[in-house]
Amino acid sequence: MLTDNPNSQEENRYMEQLIRQIVQNLDDITGLEMVWKHGVVHSGGPHYRLKGTLGPMSLGEDECLIIGRAIREIRPKTCFIIGNAFGMSSVFIAKMMEHYDGKSVITLDSKSEGDGERCFEAAGKLNEKMNCRLLRNKVGWSPQDINNVVEENSYDLIFIDGDHSHPQVTRDLEGVQHLARPDTVVLWHDYWLAGVPESVSAAQQMGYHCVKVNSSCEMVFGTKDEGLFNRIQSLYPQKIEKPQKQWRAGAYLKLYSILLTGALKNNRLWSRS
Repeated sequence: MLTDNPNSQEENRYMEQLIRQIVQNLDDITGLEMVWKHGVVHSGGPHYRLKGTLGPMSLGEDECLIIGRAIREIRPKTCFIIGNAFGMSSVFIAKMMEHYDGKSVITLDSKSEGDGERCFEAAGKLNEKMNCRLLRNKVGWSPQDINNVVEENSYDLIFIDGDHSHPQVTRDLEGVQHLARPDTVVLWHDYWLAGVPESVSAAQQMGYHCVKVNSSCEMVFGTKDEGLFNRIQSLYPQKIEKPQKQWRAGAYLKLYSILLTGALKNNRLWSRS
């Protein structure tokens, strides 16, 4: 459980320093641009995208800390991630798991969002620069390529953060069920985006206990193990609520605004003579 004892404070500093190192290395590798400095749906952030692109956007730094606290609590040995973009979240997860004696992190990404080749190359270079001994990034589509890339019969942590459309997020969930045990933790990012609430609802129908953490872009943790679920809830007592689909007009406005700003900055809407 997250406490204010000296050991927890030292671990919090480790996580914050790890985030700073990842951001600095990504900026050195390919160039980063900060977006949503103060969060999207709730306070949090900042988020990042590769300089000169419209997207994809990274997790917020606040969301890395939320994941880090969960890893510190549940100590997963194995993790499978759908959707990797330029590698900020996967490297953070891999280094945190390495810190707590983890074994393996596998990512599956189709290189279809934004400048997919540049993102995948940046993720690979970040992996090397951060010396992530647990992390292996693989290319393919979910759910059809899942069995081709996984290296375990089951996973302790499964992170769904790929194509945020319906029914794709639900297909991702269905595609990993043979890899999930009752004590597996499934994590969704961007609950505010259409497609993710439908996937979470499908998980609840499968018997998952789910809780939403009010991070910048909203995250949901789910597991069939009630005791484990209670432990996860206890980590974020001031930030959790029952998942419930809501129209987030303000968040969509922020999204369209940052996309328009990027298009204008990068001369995507028209060419100058």
